[in-house]
Amino acid sequence: MSEQVLPLGNRIPNLKTSEKVQHQATSDTTALRKVTPQSKKSESYGNVFRAEVKYTVDEVNKYLEQDLLGARILPTEQWAHDGLNLDLNKDDYQLPSHVRDKFASYLKVVGEAKNERDEHLYPALVDLLNSISDGEQNERIIFYKQDAVPVRGSHVMQIPDIGAVFQGLIKKEDTSHPPTSGRIVWGHLCTIVEGKLEGGKMVLAECGFFHFSSVLSASKNSISNLDEDTSDRASKTRRTNTSQTSTTESRVPSTEGGAPVSVPGAEDAGPHKVKPAPPRATPLGARTQVAGYARDVLSHGVLRSHVIMFLVDSKLVRSIFYDRSAIVESGVLNLNEPEDQLIFAKMIKHMRAMPAEGLGIVPNLDALFMKDPKSLKLGEAMPQYTAADGPPSKDLFEWLEGSLFTFAYKDGTRTVRLKRVLFRSNGIIGRGTIVVRVECNCDHCDGHCDWYGKKLILKLSFPSKTRVSEQTFMDRCKALAQGDHAWVLNHLPHIYWTFDVCFDINTPQAKFKERFKDDYEMRLMRGSIQEELEPLSSLETSKDCAQVFYDVVQCHHWAWKYPKILHRDISQGNIMVREKDGEKYGVLNDWDLSSWVNEQRDGPTSKFRTGTKPYMAHEQHSHDWQGPHRFRHDLESLFYVILLLVCLYPSPSAKYTAPMSPAQDFEYEEWHKQDDSFLVSKKFHVVNAPEWTPPVLPFFLGFTMWLINLQRTLRYGFIALGKHRDFLRLGKQSKAFDQDTLNNHFSYETVVSTMHRFSEEELKTRGSEWQEILLRLQPI
Repeated sequence: MSEQVLPLGNRIPNLKTSEKVQHQATSDTTALRKVTPQSKKSESYGNVFRAEVKYTVDEVNKYLEQDLLGARILPTEQWAHDGLNLDLNKDDYQLPSHVRDKFASYLKVVGEAKNERDEHLYPALVDLLNSISDGEQNERIIFYKQDAVPVRGSHVMQIPDIGAVFQGLIKKEDTSHPPTSGRIVWGHLCTIVEGKLEGGKMVLAECGFFHFSSVLSASKNSISNLDEDTSDRASKTRRTNTSQTSTTESRVPSTEGGAPVSVPGAEDAGPHKVKPAPPRATPLGARTQVAGYARDVLSHGVLRSHVIMFLVDSKLVRSIFYDRSAIVESGVLNLNEPEDQLIFAKMIKHMRAMPAEGLGIVPNLDALFMKDPKSLKLGEAMPQYTAADGPPSKDLFEWLEGSLFTFAYKDGTRTVRLKRVLFRSNGIIGRGTIVVRVECNCDHCDGHCDWYGKKLILKLSFPSKTRVSEQTFMDRCKALAQGDHAWVLNHLPHIYWTFDVCFDINTPQAKFKERFKDDYEMRLMRGSIQEELEPLSSLETSKDCAQVFYDVVQCHHWAWKYPKILHRDISQGNIMVREKDGEKYGVLNDWDLSSWVNEQRDGPTSKFRTGTKPYMAHEQHSHDWQGPHRFRHDLESLFYVILLLVCLYPSPSAKYTAPMSPAQDFEYEEWHKQDDSFLVSKKFHVVNAPEWTPPVLPFFLGFTMWLINLQRTLRYGFIALGKHRDFLRLGKQSKAFDQDTLNNHFSYETVVSTMHRFSEEELKTRGSEWQEILLRLQPI
């Protein structure tokens, strides 16, 4: 049964590419914080953290609130069927006497231990987990005590209690104590078990982000007596998936049938402020802690579609499944009950026999660190955390270098060798994008590689299955970029190959989609080989930066007018640089969240609310905004890209440096950290300030007039919109109002008339159309 678990479609011989694939055209090297439709506003938040700052676990984990918001519960039998492809009723495994003895030994330690620091607690649980097996020939993973050695390679040094790696990496006799001397990185870990000793209360309370506090405060007496009746309560949760006691039943929203917890006031379109991480010694704190491990496995480990973990509190256990669309918990098992012992043993036995793909590792990835004990030395070479230099940043991914990845190519396959990771998103729910330099492993090319000499990157992500691919948009652009329009090709990404790998019917993703219907966003793994571009940090002069931004506006206008595509995700990471024949061109990159202009009028609000939070138009952070996404929202995003760059960074290549004293007011730094309620207020103030001057740093002083002019046109536009709405509210007749341009105040023409000159110098205007328009336009 374990061998049937294939998380991402079939293995290599049957991999399918997209139906429509072109083999030419450039890249994506960075992307920042994304909000995608149906993601419940969960997102990657990697740009919050900076390499020069040392963070605590709580500072990093507070951003997991949005990922945890949609967590849901299934009865254990359903969870095992969907998450593990395991039919508990058909599995005829019975507990051998030595496994029953291990259960008894663990329960004895639980009864005697004073706290979870007891030296016997984790070794007893490790021995139990490793005793559960069908036999040596089927074991693939082995559990070991990770505490108190931190896992290397994320923004903070997290210390899970028990880890599991592939059998070949460690010896059985090493499993009771840390065997790795700090060499383990997140890519080594197949699964994690977090242990508590709180009488079951960390596990017993049902999941759901906002109702934990009410459950705990209203049921204080019941929680304090959990040890007296955890057996009955845990069994009830496992069998019926209802609330555990009459005390909490009326206060906890029903999760019957696996429906997500309903949270009043937490609509996915509404403003929300980032809260501190919850206290560790609470059920929500425990869930956040384990979710932090899942985030780091998915964001800093090997390429994965999902991860499965376990939360064990004294005698009680929950299994938790994390993927790019959902967090799904099982019901509670009570290890004091023989029936639940058998169920738990079946699940562990099944997981230990799973192939790598069943554990969530993407198929067709050949990584030495997954199977070679010598690879554990990789951890020793990674930079340590110190107060002086902070956590590692890009270097923390270098252990992936040298891995091979194979994908469907034309009538066969092609294999690339991974090199330096250029970008990786940080989060659970979302696309999970990774961008890595690659080179063709030319064994497949018979010495005639059509990619030879090209700078290549591989971009992998997990978009919605229904999302139009970046390749489709670029195909349309390429078809129209002929004759007088050919100039735009210098400003668009060149994609050499695209492939999609779908989740087949035996995968957890397909089963959860069948169970949750529209409440689960079905995704696929989408990959593309693209030309590597340079980031904004490669630019050396402020005029070069200005030309790149001006190029992006011209490209954006062309895509909106001719192929009728709206980008919808203007951010600093999506504005790139191409150097060609000694000239630098601005490239508008990463069209993954784009849409056809004629589709903008249809669909729910969540369909329109896309982008990268620090740069999203201010209206998009508001409860009241109902879409659609207009081209002026992208132009406003570009305004914020310029604003944050020139006010936070001493130069394009310099790292951001936090203010040394309160007198240094880097007011826009918080835009990278806060959520909607903060951003809508701050951006509204910027857009509507009567006399506004940006605090531009010396290198970028030439952008001051750009920003003042762009802010003024925005302000006049929203003043006009306010007057128009006042007339409508009063029932007065009003002239037609152009929402796309705020009645011509904030349009392509007004933006270009500002941006075509920089510090009194004319920039290059691409294409004859804008050259002719500028002859008629007067500068602002």
